Amino acid sequence: MRTKLLIILFTFFIFSAVSYSQSSYLQLSLFDDGNFSVTLDNTSLSQGNYAEFDNLPAGEHSLKVVRIGDDPNAEGSVIFDNKIKIPSGSDLYAVIDEYNAFTIYKKKKYGYNRLIPLGDFVQKCGDKNSGNNNSDKDQYSTNDECRYKVIKKDDFKDLKGSINNRNFESSNSAVVKTALDNNFITVDQLIELLRYFTFEDSKLEIAKYSYKKICDQKNFFKVYDSFDFETSVTELKNYISGK
Repeated sequence: MRTKLLIILFTFFIFSAVSYSQSSYLQLSLFDDGNFSVTLDNTSLSQGNYAEFDNLPAGEHSLKVVRIGDDPNAEGSVIFDNKIKIPSGSDLYAVIDEYNAFTIYKKKKYGYNRLIPLGDFVQKCGDKNSGNNNSDKDQYSTNDECRYKVIKKDDFKDLKGSINNRNFESSNSAVVKTALDNNFITVDQLIELLRYFTFEDSKLEIAKYSYKKICDQKNFFKVYDSFDFETSVTELKNYISGK
C-alpha cells in the first residue's frame, strides 16, 4: 500500500512539473501602442496599452480585443475576436497589427529574460495604478535631458509602424538608422525598437548606432536586458567605452 502511495505521489509531481514547463506567457499590445481592453477565454482585463497572461496552457484560446478611443466613456471598437493558438513552453510577444490580425513578433523560452515595458506612458491592462494616463503630457518628455530634443510621440509611432510593415531586418535596420540620423530617442524607446528585431546581430548593430543619439545615456544599462547572450552585452559595453 505504501509503495502504491509513493508511486502515485511521484507521478503527481512529475505531471505537475511537466505541466508547468509547458505553460506559456503572452504579452499583447497594439501596433501603435493604443489603449485597449482584452478578454482571453474567461479572463477580462480593463484598458491599458499592454496586457500580460501567464501560465497559459498550450492549445487554442479565445481572444477578444477592443480598442479604446480618446473618450474613455465611449464604447470601444472590437478589432479582434477570434481563436489563437498558443505553443507550449514559450514567452510570446504579440501585437494586433494595422490589419487587425494577431501577429507574434517574438518567441522565447518560457521565463527567459522576460521583457516588461517600462516608462511613465505604460499602463498594464487591468492595473489601474500602473503608468500615467495624462493624455496632455508628452509621453516621452519625462526627464530634463530629453525634454526638448527627443523624437515627437507621433513621429515615433510612425517609425514603429514603418518597421512593422517590413519583413526583412536589413530594411528595418535602415529605417531605424535614418530616423536616428535626424532624431534623439530615449532608452525606453530604443528598447521598444529592439523588440522588432529577432537576430542578435541586428539588435547589437542598432544599439551601437543609437548610442550617440540617446538623450538619457545614464539609463543605457537598461538596454542590456534586450540581448540573449552575454557576449553581445560585453561587445556593446566595449563599444561604448571605446575599447
